[in-house]
Amino acid sequence: MSYRSVTSLRACGMGIVLSALLGGGAYAADLPTKAPPVPYAAADDFWTRPYLFGDLGRTRLKEQGIEIGLTLGDEAVGNVSGGDRNTAANAGQLWFGAKLDLAKLAGIPGGTVGLTLVDRFGKNLNTEAGIPALQLTNEVFGRGNILRLTQLYYSQKLFDDRLELKGGRLPVGSDFFFGLCEFINLTFCGGQPGNIQGGYIYNWPVSQWAGVVHYKIAPEFTISVGVYDANPNYLTTSEPSTYFLPGVPSSSPASGVLVPVELVWAPSGPLNGTWRIGGWYDSASTIDGGLPGIVATIPGIGGVPDQNLGDQRGRYGVYESILQRLTVDGPKAQGWYTFLNTTVADHRTSFQDYQIAWGVKHTGTFAWRPDDEVGFAVGTTHVNSAALSPNAGGNEVPIEAWYGWQATGWMNLKFDAQYVINPGGRGYNAAGVKTSNAVVLGMRTEIHF
Repeated sequence: MSYRSVTSLRACGMGIVLSALLGGGAYAADLPTKAPPVPYAAADDFWTRPYLFGDLGRTRLKEQGIEIGLTLGDEAVGNVSGGDRNTAANAGQLWFGAKLDLAKLAGIPGGTVGLTLVDRFGKNLNTEAGIPALQLTNEVFGRGNILRLTQLYYSQKLFDDRLELKGGRLPVGSDFFFGLCEFINLTFCGGQPGNIQGGYIYNWPVSQWAGVVHYKIAPEFTISVGVYDANPNYLTTSEPSTYFLPGVPSSSPASGVLVPVELVWAPSGPLNGTWRIGGWYDSASTIDGGLPGIVATIPGIGGVPDQNLGDQRGRYGVYESILQRLTVDGPKAQGWYTFLNTTVADHRTSFQDYQIAWGVKHTGTFAWRPDDEVGFAVGTTHVNSAALSPNAGGNEVPIEAWYGWQATGWMNLKFDAQYVINPGGRGYNAAGVKTSNAVVLGMRTEIHF
């Protein structure tokens, strides 16, 4: 058995033991692919219960103010054509989450403490198969096969929950951007700005010291502002004190701050949805690799030499995200849903300067399978026309379709197919060799313990 397998099994065992100790007894990539398990049924049937090992006292703990979960997400994918070779890769993550309701535990109304630990493992199919794609074809891979502190925060709601103040270690996608991750291609998964600006917008499972304010200006409208410590050392995979412990990285000072601003409209009723529009500004003076550098100077005055400012211009972008239910086809979540995401980044500093993704999903595919789903999506990622690459000005276009089988109450399987057109933008790899479009088949497995 490999070292990664041993590590993952140990983490799984620790989580199960912790669950048992706490009571006798929610995230893949950026967010869980499915809604949280339904409340535990009184009849403990192995095939329908929401947790593989049973309730283990979790329902009673939640009533007392302690909510815990342990979930495994795994993506096994294979390259059928395209790239350099036909091969397969497997990657996944095990995450443990806990949420403490301080109103019940300590008499602090509106207070919440949240903790999430994520342990990733596996390999990147793009690398293994030589597919020069801009976006991962198994999105769960990335940010190092290590255990990370993904969330550790305190949240306080005030004024009848109209105002929420939140601070601690947070990934940007927990409070901003598109949150769902129901597809295996990264184009359609999680916080889209981080998909094309991953060098400084750190998606799940990376966290940063941050402070966030959410204010409900009307029943269906919320405005949010965040400030995140923009330190690249949060990405390290070699210093546990940097990526795990709740402390500011000491190996170098922060390079600036990332400030996202977002307005959300959440229409209620049977056809509910979440409509987001926002933007961000990062104060760092860096441009992506693969772009020509630009140097700015301030002329010297009174004999003072000219001052080299490098790229002291900051980085920014804007985005929109729509998630909307279209039909009500059953008593629970059955119906059609659609999403549309668009992100445009500062073309002066961004190698990938825009991304668009659209998709649909239907829950309750068959009357006798009310929890099964089907999904389809198409998108594009654009390479900056100024890039020093044969892919400059090109568009990578992934198309993806899947069938989601709710095999048991605690296990979901998705059978998936991807077709990636012009991987890399125009199909060229790092050696400047033109490659073919890629066909990738795979399966995602999600298990709630």
